[in-house]
Amino acid sequence: MAKNGMERGKKMARKFKVVVNGKEYIVEVEEIREEKKKATGKKEEVKQEVKMEERKPERVSSEAVSNTVKEEKKEISEKVHEVRAPMAGIVLRILVKVGQRVGIGDPLIIFEAMKMENELQSEYSGMVKEILIKEGDNIETGQVLMRIG
Repeated sequence: MAKNGMERGKKMARKFKVVVNGKEYIVEVEEIREEKKKATGKKEEVKQEVKMEERKPERVSSEAVSNTVKEEKKEISEKVHEVRAPMAGIVLRILVKVGQRVGIGDPLIIFEAMKMENELQSEYSGMVKEILIKEGDNIETGQVLMRIG
């Protein structure tokens, strides 16, 4: 036996998936190690052999694609997003109610920070599920203020 427990001339194969110009290939790489002794010591030669086979894309029915899209839309619509305070301040007015539908850019609260009134706008579309603050509350940076789903 040679170094690292490898027998002389033993092949080691590894498979990789490679995408070239939009086509998927399964690539098998074989590493062949041969050791030769010289008067000055051992020399190791490494040869690599590459085999490529094209992998055909699987056929998927339009019904399966449609069901997948429906499931993804359902998953997105059921996701609840947390609205967080961008900075510390005091809540002056809450402009939405639980159960109200909001869109991206709709104003949610007015808060005072650094002696200025700031309007926090929604980054999500959906229904206000929960409001975790009330007018007059002190809020901290990153604090969850409400949930929209």
